[in-house]
Amino acid sequence: MRLFERILGARFEALAPEVQALHRQVGIKEGEISLRASPIMQLFGFPHLAKMRHFGLAREKRNHVAIWRRQIKDRELRSEVWQSGDLVVERMGVVTITSELVIAHGALSQETRGVRFMDMPLPRALWPRVTAREWGAAGDVSLQDRSACSYL
Repeated sequence: MRLFERILGARFEALAPEVQALHRQVGIKEGEISLRASPIMQLFGFPHLAKMRHFGLAREKRNHVAIWRRQIKDRELRSEVWQSGDLVVERMGVVTITSELVIAHGALSQETRGVRFMDMPLPRALWPRVTAREWGAAGDVSLQDRSACSYL
């Protein structure tokens, strides 16, 4: 059982088949991503603006931590992802974001519940606004992933 499947439990079955497939696999996955990162977030290694660009996601597992490497254009966004209770934690460089997984109409969204910078908690007013959503195309299980992220 993979990370998001473990966190969501029985609710995992409410996801679109394409999203379920994405989170049940280890290895390389391809899809499209829309990404917007503020200049400050770009200083920490986030890629520049990308509107529905092709991307590759390589995932591997080390102990209880998943390593995600997203290749967007010429930039790689590497993160470590793990479970903390019912939440998912993702560390990207010096920024760590704790999120709740929310399912609506087969799509998976992550709602930010906490942000740490260099392991110090940031007050909500200083959090980057993160919107992450994954969805599938109606009935097209060959479409691997569509996602949209905003780091402002």
